[in-house]
Amino acid sequence: MKLSAFHAVLGLAAALFTGALASSCTDVAYCFGCDQGSGGGSTATGTSTHSASGTGTGGTGGAQACTVDKDCPAGKSCCGDSGCVDVQTSHEHCGGCNLGCGSPDNASATCVAGKCALTCAAGFADCNLLLKDGCESDVTSDPANCNACGAACLFANADASCTGGVCALSACRAGFDDCNGMTADGCETDLANDPANCTMCANACTPPPNVVATCTAGVCGTTGDCVIGFADCDGMAASGCEVDVLTDVNNCGACAMPCPALPHATPTCTGGGCAIAGCDPGFADCDHSVYSGCEIDLGSDVNNCNTCGMKCPAVANGYPACVSGACVVGGCDPGYADCDGNLANGCEVNLASDDLHCGACNVKCANITNGSPTCSGFVCGIGACNTGFADCFGGSVNGCETDLTSDVNHCGTCGTVCPLVANGSRSCVASTCGIASCQMGYGDCNNMLGDGCETAFAADLNNCGMCGKICPTPTNGVAACASGACTLASCNTGFSDCDNNPGNGCERNTSNDPNNCGGCGIKCGSGTCVNSTCTCIKKVLLVADDSASGAAVLGTALTAAGYTVTQTAVPSYQYDGTNPALATFGAVVVLAGGPQGTSYQTDMPLAGQTAIVNFVNAGNGVVFTEWAAFEVANGHWTTLASLVLLTRTNAYSGQVTYNIDPAFAAHPVWAGLPATFTFASTSNTGITKIAAGVTRIASSPQSIDAVAIRDAPAGRVVHIAHAGNYAPNGWTNPNIQKLIGNAAGWAARCF
Repeated sequence: MKLSAFHAVLGLAAALFTGALASSCTDVAYCFGCDQGSGGGSTATGTSTHSASGTGTGGTGGAQACTVDKDCPAGKSCCGDSGCVDVQTSHEHCGGCNLGCGSPDNASATCVAGKCALTCAAGFADCNLLLKDGCESDVTSDPANCNACGAACLFANADASCTGGVCALSACRAGFDDCNGMTADGCETDLANDPANCTMCANACTPPPNVVATCTAGVCGTTGDCVIGFADCDGMAASGCEVDVLTDVNNCGACAMPCPALPHATPTCTGGGCAIAGCDPGFADCDHSVYSGCEIDLGSDVNNCNTCGMKCPAVANGYPACVSGACVVGGCDPGYADCDGNLANGCEVNLASDDLHCGACNVKCANITNGSPTCSGFVCGIGACNTGFADCFGGSVNGCETDLTSDVNHCGTCGTVCPLVANGSRSCVASTCGIASCQMGYGDCNNMLGDGCETAFAADLNNCGMCGKICPTPTNGVAACASGACTLASCNTGFSDCDNNPGNGCERNTSNDPNNCGGCGIKCGSGTCVNSTCTCIKKVLLVADDSASGAAVLGTALTAAGYTVTQTAVPSYQYDGTNPALATFGAVVVLAGGPQGTSYQTDMPLAGQTAIVNFVNAGNGVVFTEWAAFEVANGHWTTLASLVLLTRTNAYSGQVTYNIDPAFAAHPVWAGLPATFTFASTSNTGITKIAAGVTRIASSPQSIDAVAIRDAPAGRVVHIAHAGNYAPNGWTNPNIQKLIGNAAGWAARCF
């Protein structure tokens, strides 16, 4: 026989062997695959030199042929045409040749350790644990296995369903209903026999009060009996069983069985028996007998003090008592006392011999100072004096009262008096006389008792405030000791203490400081200070009003007085601080009147007001006339108002007299003017504001206050009551022209 023919015979034999194995499958766990092709199939045909090929489900061709297991490598078995197979993992040969796992319903099968295992599809489960029918249970809709195997949907007296893996109550059985709306207990209500739901839910039978109701075959009725705990005491059927004999104190346990009155107690009926509801305040039922009531007074019973059974303890050297519910010492044996109020130690004090309680509680023996007191036979006595102490007077009444080590009248021995100390007080220390202390402002700087406290600290440069404190010489100044503190006596010429700090002396050179020129805080508008005097800028800005020609008269007078005058091209109610700017001027004269009335009736722009305020704060000056007070009184000039010095109550027109206040006769504003002069004027009537640095320097019978000034370090202000540009009076009066010129020069710090 040729080799190829031999191989064909072997292939036929293997196919027949495989078919024989398939037909002999008896293992239940695998029977669902016994009729399916496995390996090379239930029938395999083919010719090959070294292999067999087959057809059928899961057929495999081209595998190495084998005869017995020993032809296969370790861990594999010979499965005919399927060749050498690992039966621990092979889907077609799981646990043995041709024992396939197949394709179970609703699941996938795998071979694990020679056993077929199922993986169920979502919503299915293998509840009968039989592989052959796969995952047979739909747990999303099976009432017997709802969401899980064995999880049956069961409801009392009702049909159930499973939807989406959740149990639901489908319908109640005849004669039953779900009256409580709770799915868990199903259709819990028997409508034929439930008095609360008779024939339908919430259809309650309503018998007389507290009579037992019935529902029979869906018809309401009663048993005629009372509900347990109730009784028909009035014998009237309509009122039913009206009495709760479990709680009614007048019918306790049965009709007409009242609970009796109890001593110091309130009776009650509980469970059909009489009991004590509560005791009167301060009383208690200690014997637990309802008939004796609350028999114990807890406030005074020594055996039941505040609480039943609380017996007051025995008292040492006395006896107990109960007072207001608290155990106390009731009394003491003769000669003893309870001085600390402590029940625990009873009558703890022997009054006959106790130094702290001699004859009575808290009577301390008088000889308590610096000696040894004694108590004998209820009477105090004196013992020996301590070292350094003596009984210099009083005998046994005050004991060893004198400290010989510190008593200035008995220093070392009784009667040795220490001498008085000048400006201080004497002392006795260690039985030696000395100085105890000095009066405030004095000190013993030489440590000599004879002259006492000889040094006054208030003004001593070498002992200022204390002994040995020498006041240092301040920078640019002279030191002083004032009220015991080192300070500045004075500054050297040309210097000032502007920060009020004596520690750094006179720190400002006021001879050349433009911000402190000739004094602290005095600003030079020119920015230059020479020999403590601001360099004067003799340039005046004349802010005109409606009467431009009248302003020109005043401007001519100012020019004649030596000033360079610039008159604004716009009236004051149009001045905005830039037409022109104030930077190059030393003073500004503000007019706001005129015959037309527009100027004094119209407010100045805020920018102009702000520019003038800033100009003054920079160390320059401003001169106002009557109309400034009028503007403020009429709600204008709100920013300039702080610089306006005169108030307004009225106006006066006619001859006006100005009188210089005597104290200001030599003031630069009044230089070259008579002490009094009269001229034609329309004038403001009012008084000077009260403010820091503001002073009236001239008065008038007609206008009250005629001229006021503000002399402030940051800038100067002059306010004159005359309204020069109000017709018919103008600026032609020479005294007024002189006054305005002086005011502009003083405001610009020219003098």
